Amino acid sequence: RRLIEWPMRNHLEYSRAVVEQIVTLCGGSPFLIQAFCHNLVLHMARQGSQKVTPADLESVRREFMQPHDHTFAHMTEMLKGITNHVAGALARMAAAKRDGQVDWCQLSNALPNVQPDSLRASLRLLVERDILVQAGPDEWRFSSRLFQQWLAINAV
Repeated sequence: RRLIEWPMRNHLEYSRAVVEQIVTLCGGSPFLIQAFCHNLVLHMARQGSQKVTPADLESVRREFMQPHDHTFAHMTEMLKGITNHVAGALARMAAAKRDGQVDWCQLSNALPNVQPDSLRASLRLLVERDILVQAGPDEWRFSSRLFQQWLAINAV
């Protein structure tokens, strides 16, 4: 919260809901929060406004969805081989769910050509690298909704 509000405390106004939405989008990652807030400051300057609204967040979120955006380069470099395939499928499936969570059954059914051991190894790796969070015994979601949404659109 402090990382979001403090740097621009005398220039921008954030409601608690807006701050929570930024935290959720960025998964609490300081790097993603800074990148998002940098773009948000630029957006607010273009708008000539000080009160940040959900509509402002949506505009900035859409800016991040461009395939040429390099914000996620450090994350995509971790996605090699089958792990890239698993992450892309999981991102697309999570996009269709309100809570963004995908369970083992859904994922293994969506990836019938991936051996269960390889799928579990990929999921473990994605959790270890803080790309995914294991939400339950056999449920996963992306740490950052922003990255999940970007990957769902831009995965190869």
